[in-house]
Amino acid sequence: MFAIAAETGWPENRILFMPLARLFQYQHCLLRRNGVRAHWSGTGEGPISLREQMEALRVQWSASAEP
Repeated sequence: MFAIAAETGWPENRILFMPLARLFQYQHCLLRRNGVRAHWSGTGEGPISLREQMEALRVQWSASAEP
């Protein structure tokens, strides 16, 4: 909820009372926008481990923090 609120500026009530299907779509888009490989179940692409995702994010954030 905090990530969606920070990204969109929406108040807590708007997010909490949103239909779950739509909320998951926003979460998926937010993850993809920030470089996390998210996939819908049954897409055929094997899941990537959380450790690999976190490492990819660390590398991306480290690269963006360099001047």
